[in-house]
Amino acid sequence: MYAIEFEADIKNEYIRLPQFEKLKNRHVKIIVLAEDSAEPDHETTIQRYPAKVPPIAFKADVLDTVPDSSWDLT
Repeated sequence: MYAIEFEADIKNEYIRLPQFEKLKNRHVKIIVLAEDSAEPDHETTIQRYPAKVPPIAFKADVLDTVPDSSWDLT
């Protein structure tokens, strides 16, 4: 088994892997160890889901508020 160990400061969701070429197209197991045992702040983690909007069915008569004579453009 090939092992690689490195330390990184996490600033966003991406971590640059050193010696990436040796790991490319291989199955790997990732283990993250932090120095303290603080629990992640779940209050700031927001799960976003699409809004559930019911379908709209239009079954009424269309009302025309403008007389037909106003549509004559000749």
